[in-house]
Amino acid sequence: MAGSLATEPPERPRRAWVMVLGDVGRSPRMQYHASSLCKTPGYEVTLIGYQGAALIDELQGPAADGRLTVAYLPDLPPLLRRLPRVLQLAAKALYQLLTMVWLLLVALPRPDVILLQLPPALPTMLVCRLAALRHRCRLVYDWHNFAYTLMAIGMGRGHPVVRLAERYERHWGRTAHASLCVTRAMQRELAAHWRVAAAVFYDRPPDFFRPASLQEKHALLQKLQPALAGGLHPQDFVAELYSSGALGPGDTLCTTRAAGGRAAERPGRPALVVSSTSWTPDEDFGILLNAAELYDGRARRSRHRHYPRILFLVTGRGPQRAEYEERMRGMDLRFVAFRTLWLEPGDYPLLLGSADLGVSLHASSSGLDLPMKVVDMFGCGLPVCALSYPCIGELVSHEHNGLLFENSHQLAQQLLDCFRGFPGGQTGQEGKGGGAGAAGTSSLLAQLRRGVAGASMARWDDTWRKTVLPVLEGASTGPAR
Repeated sequence: MAGSLATEPPERPRRAWVMVLGDVGRSPRMQYHASSLCKTPGYEVTLIGYQGAALIDELQGPAADGRLTVAYLPDLPPLLRRLPRVLQLAAKALYQLLTMVWLLLVALPRPDVILLQLPPALPTMLVCRLAALRHRCRLVYDWHNFAYTLMAIGMGRGHPVVRLAERYERHWGRTAHASLCVTRAMQRELAAHWRVAAAVFYDRPPDFFRPASLQEKHALLQKLQPALAGGLHPQDFVAELYSSGALGPGDTLCTTRAAGGRAAERPGRPALVVSSTSWTPDEDFGILLNAAELYDGRARRSRHRHYPRILFLVTGRGPQRAEYEERMRGMDLRFVAFRTLWLEPGDYPLLLGSADLGVSLHASSSGLDLPMKVVDMFGCGLPVCALSYPCIGELVSHEHNGLLFENSHQLAQQLLDCFRGFPGGQTGQEGKGGGAGAAGTSSLLAQLRRGVAGASMARWDDTWRKTVLPVLEGASTGPAR
């Protein structure tokens, strides 16, 4: 019979929306969520946010083909940008609300689950709740921090707008079907004072965060040479190295070509210290600049030249970048140089894997989140000096995988302790016949590297499948184990 030949229609793939009210390319955690969903059988993914920085390679490769759609929110029209600032802010808020209502309630295909990054919270919590009701789908919040505490940095906790934002966030925070958060301290705060049960999902590095080989380091420094060769301040030792002819053909700042064309460490090389930032008020880069001046002064006064020169590489974009660059240009430094960079997504892990030490100045407006940059550094085998605040101990163990500091004097001393005897400690002006100083990396830096290597940090995909996927599918709302 004809009926016997009928087949069941294929099951519709589950559709997940992954949303952030910001530059998608600068939201690594949400990109990693989208990548993991693309690797999960039976899922199609829509990544929602603003267009800006390039997406990670995994979202542009074969694993995402046919399974990922990127829905970019429209930018504020040029006409509205010409309004006075107060009117522009009001127009932007209304424009965001209207465009999100249209996109999430009308234009996009129905999802089975919405995963929303918090913060920002206004107006995304409200609109995503309406979308969840409209589409009868599951809503999951991923708490990275609290939006009202970020607002309080510039306005103060007692400001009426901040207090109103806090009430809004607390109310809508209870309307999701489930929540994720980034620390146990945040989990306790949400449970005790917000009546929100959240599963802890620590940031974890994907597999492409790993130590770089010397060959990869050599290739990266060759690629970055145009950005490194230009001086940022008077008597910039890096600019002098490039302009003086001290580097041989094929050499980079830190590597050289050995026999057979293989890359090798260049004798007398400087130490590479890396930090990443969004150049916002919750990271006081004045601490790093002051510490650099203190290190520079101590290195100049050291008769035996036990300390190497240091190149600080600071990556990221943000509103305070130009302000700090201007301050860097006026600094009198001989043993220290700074460069500010914006890297392609594939180059950032290589830089971390090539560096000698990382620095985190993340202060946490709530005191309850952790710096993802440190997670990435640990994934690359890189020890860190991190600004201390209440819950940072969930990630950085002092004198095991990193060092904690509270001010610029402590950070300067940690730099001195880590780099005393570092390969490349100067005996004279490098580029004018100077050779290597004391042999062997300092025992402290070696100890920290062993601590990072011995920690065996779990990778993103392994923990994501165990912790996040059950929350998205409704099988778990309890804390992660």
